[in-house]
Amino acid sequence: MPRPFSHVFSAVALLTASLPAAVTASAHAQDVSPSGPARDSVARVVRGDAPRPRLAVVLSIDQFRADYLTRLGDLFLPASPGRGRLGGFRYLMSQGAHFANARFEHYPLYTGPGHAVLLTGSHPYKNGIVGNEWWDPKNRRPVYCVDDARWKVVGAAEGSRAKPMGPLNLRSSTIGDELKLATAGRARVVAVALKDRAAILMSGHATDSAVWFDDAGGRWITSTAYAKDGKLPAWAEKVNSEAIPDKALGTTWTPSLSPEVLAARSFDPKLVPGAGPYGLGTKFPHKVGAEKTSQNYRAFTLTPAANAYVFETAKRAVAAEGLGKDDVPDLLCVNLSTNDYLGHAFGPYSPEATDLTVQTDRLLADFLTYLDKNVPGGMKSVVFVLTADHGVTPIPEDASEPPFGLNAGRFEAAEVVKVIGGALTARFGEPAGGSWFSRGAEAEGGRAATGEFVEGFVYLSPEAVASAIAGGKARDRRDLERAACDAVNGAGIQGVWGCYGKSQVLEGAVGDHDLGKHLARAVHPQLTGDLIVLSEQMYLAGSAVPAYATSHGTPYAYDTHVPVVVSAPGLIKPGVYAGKAAPSDIAPTLSLLLGVELPSGCDGSPLVPALQP
Repeated sequence: MPRPFSHVFSAVALLTASLPAAVTASAHAQDVSPSGPARDSVARVVRGDAPRPRLAVVLSIDQFRADYLTRLGDLFLPASPGRGRLGGFRYLMSQGAHFANARFEHYPLYTGPGHAVLLTGSHPYKNGIVGNEWWDPKNRRPVYCVDDARWKVVGAAEGSRAKPMGPLNLRSSTIGDELKLATAGRARVVAVALKDRAAILMSGHATDSAVWFDDAGGRWITSTAYAKDGKLPAWAEKVNSEAIPDKALGTTWTPSLSPEVLAARSFDPKLVPGAGPYGLGTKFPHKVGAEKTSQNYRAFTLTPAANAYVFETAKRAVAAEGLGKDDVPDLLCVNLSTNDYLGHAFGPYSPEATDLTVQTDRLLADFLTYLDKNVPGGMKSVVFVLTADHGVTPIPEDASEPPFGLNAGRFEAAEVVKVIGGALTARFGEPAGGSWFSRGAEAEGGRAATGEFVEGFVYLSPEAVASAIAGGKARDRRDLERAACDAVNGAGIQGVWGCYGKSQVLEGAVGDHDLGKHLARAVHPQLTGDLIVLSEQMYLAGSAVPAYATSHGTPYAYDTHVPVVVSAPGLIKPGVYAGKAAPSDIAPTLSLLLGVELPSGCDGSPLVPALQP
């Protein structure tokens, strides 16, 4: 008989009097040596005396800041609503270990790097996912983090512009990969997400099934990286046949919360007047267009109906793939991309973000109830991780204007590039090839693809750098990097905190402070740009994000502070852990619980204070 899951983590209580109120202090997991009961727990796992969970589920809610759980917590369902149903966030927090001070430790904070950290436990300097996109100076082109030309697209509708995606650029193994290796391939690893980069970078290389959304046809697609026979998984094809997104076209998103509650918890962002993102409008109610167009399918992805679609598809995967049905542990990775899409457009304090968070809680409750009823042993056989890939910056126009008056705004990347180019020419003469910046062939619309400013990184022209060194104008790359950064740091550009050269970071000469440590984990010697330009707090690069919208990417708390909640109901004691932790600690914790090797590049450490003796 398969053994029930009987060891895991301490848990949390939060927000209401009906939940236990204990708060447990802990040091950062990376700084703790197991002792006492925690040591006993680790020993049981290492010895193989403790049973394994049947199913590990990792839910990443895109752009889900940690404060959403606390600021809006009283609006969530009870932990146990009754009638055999489970709650959502409050259920997980009452049954799980809630690391309330969990923060990412890398730069930059984007979807690709964030999801790569979660289940590799490693950072960009090692796993190779240095951004959502980076520049390839050798081939003079941008590289998307899950570009993978080895494969073909599977399942796309006619007219789709989808490109083949896969795990080629991820240089570390994931928990899913290690689970497949440890079980001789018997474990099942499945991923469902609207975003291709979320599904692929969470699950890894040896994934059985991974699907993502194509707005050209409003359907799930994949690639031959995961569908070797060129066919979608039958459960994904069945969902496609039901045309669930089509049923949302022409519908209206009316908030589930009253106007009074929304007004007390949020404020209308100062959006540019007009049709709003993808025609949704700028205020509630938001109507999705009725025609089957890419724009309307994209509008659908900003609504709670899209999260419902992801959860429904994940349920189909659990049933069809037999996840959790035997004593060989399986892994399900789920990402809710909608919260990110909406957050960019309306900001973290908008009525839309508030209502979406509350509706996400309801959908999560339904999903947890499904797992409880359909996995043998229920949630006692499931280890469930709730986390996010990054947070989000407040919309600068809202933060800077009355009644808040914070130091927030935007700077133009073009101004930074101009300062760098001017300084290099003044110091080293005219650049070989006519530009100090790496450029590619002319792209669509008459624009040249360029590495001038890509997600905070600047790529210098290899020809110009080599020529300056060969001609004796510069001693080495450090000369050029130093001159460029000295110019930026001395220019006094409002919104720019500072500039660092790649060589400076690789040599450890960035200062012993928090930002320096983030940069040290950012720089991959072969992939990262030559210069790193850090924004000031609450400032965004204006050329990358339009006015009255927001983004993320910085090493500041609003981008790095995310939930880390690990739950196995009935088998752990409630507790909120206030010491420092990091999302990179999720992978080694799961590794311990599943009895598999650490992912190849793992930087994190198990969340020792939460391990149940």
